[in-house]
Amino acid sequence: MLEKQYGCPVEFTLDRIGGKWKCVILWWLRRGTKRFGELMQLMPGISRKVLTTQLRELEADGLISRQVFQETPPRVEYSLTAYGETLRPITELMCNWGKANAPEFQFGVMCLRGLRILAIANSLLRQRLEAELGELRGANLTITSLAIALNTLNQISPDIVLIDFSVDEDFSLLHNPLKTLATDSQKSIPVIVLTANDHERDRAILQGFPLHLMEPVETSELVGAIANLTTAENAESNTE
Repeated sequence: MLEKQYGCPVEFTLDRIGGKWKCVILWWLRRGTKRFGELMQLMPGISRKVLTTQLRELEADGLISRQVFQETPPRVEYSLTAYGETLRPITELMCNWGKANAPEFQFGVMCLRGLRILAIANSLLRQRLEAELGELRGANLTITSLAIALNTLNQISPDIVLIDFSVDEDFSLLHNPLKTLATDSQKSIPVIVLTANDHERDRAILQGFPLHLMEPVETSELVGAIANLTTAENAESNTE
C-alpha cells in the first residue's frame, strides 16, 4: 500500500494536528498527563465521541501515549510522547499569538470578573493568585486555610475552588460541605487541584479530586481552566 503523498510539509503537519481539537488536546497535555474526564472538563465544547476519536488518532500517529492503571474503577491517562513533545513549540506559538491578538479574550468564553473563587494556598501562591486573578481579572478572590474554609464555606459560596496540594492537609474534608452547598445553591462547584509533583498528584487522586494542573501553572492555563469549568456549569444551569 502506497503511503499518502503530500504536496508540501504543511499538509503533513495539518494531517496530524489539523481540525478544531487536536492542537487544544496537545496544549492541555504539554505540561503533564491528563485523564479522559479531565480533558472533558477542560474542553467543554467537545463531545465524548469526538474526544475519543481525536485521542485515538493522536495515539495512532504516535503523538500521545495511553496508559491504563489496574485500579477500581480503571484509570486511563494520556500524555505526550517524545514525538508529541516536538509539537510543543507550535502549540506555544499558537497560544502566544492568541494572547497577543485577542488581549480582551479571557481564555474562555466568559470573563472572570466578579467570579467567586475560593483558594486554599500557601503564602507564595497566595501572592500570585491575588495578582493574576484578583487584580488583573477582577475575580472575587478569597484565599484562606482549610480550617477557615470549612467554617465559612456558606458565607463565601464559591463558584469554583482552587486547592494547593503543597499544603499537607486532608482536603477530602471538603467533599461533603461542597456537596451540601452545591445542592442548596442548585449548581455544581468545580475544584481544581494544583500539584507540584507526582506524589502530590497521587495524593489528590486518593483524596477524590479528579482535575489537576501542574505547578508552576501558567496564567493562561489556569484562567482557561477556570473559565471553561465555570462557563460549562453556567451553560448547564441555563438549560435546566
